[in-house]
Amino acid sequence: MHAASMLVLSIVFLMSVNPAISYCPTSGIYLRHRGRCYYNGSYFWDSRIISRRVDCRINLATLSGGEWIGPAGKMPCPGDKTNIRCSLYQGTAPLRISLYIPNYGGKYLLPSGDGWYKCCLPTNCSDPNTNIIFANIFRYAQIESFYAADLPSDMTVYPQKYKVHCTKIGHVSYSISLDLGSSTFVSYTNCNDGNNSPCP
Repeated sequence: MHAASMLVLSIVFLMSVNPAISYCPTSGIYLRHRGRCYYNGSYFWDSRIISRRVDCRINLATLSGGEWIGPAGKMPCPGDKTNIRCSLYQGTAPLRISLYIPNYGGKYLLPSGDGWYKCCLPTNCSDPNTNIIFANIFRYAQIESFYAADLPSDMTVYPQKYKVHCTKIGHVSYSISLDLGSSTFVSYTNCNDGNNSPCP
């Protein structure tokens, strides 16, 4: 005879807002988009950067390299990769290298370009003394964070009950499911951040 195990999940979905900095830094490296400055690790939904650049900036006038490196490798600058274009501006402070999706043909970020981008200024990322900042550029919607909470103190007692916290960023309409092996614990379709129905 063996004990049957059971898992009870309580799901909490949260929306996350990408906070802008109230003022742009006067030194160091920073991100700028649509007139606002953003923290290291900020995220940008691909449809928001169509013809609207994400600038990686530093308050210097002379560039000695500088680059963006994404999930598909080094971005040619100037140039294109995974439907993202890179452009370079120097000569006056702040110097910047920018990423954006050109507004033609209804193109969006390719799956191979979905993820973290590292910007290095004023030199390349191989220089240990360069300045580095990260931006997350993603397609449609993405899980920003996912963790289990309220774990029981005795993991040998069944049934087990966990609370799973999940923070989604991106498009307001989405579907989500939580699977473990061949078992589906929850599955929601036609979710909308505006009214949460039929999703928690």
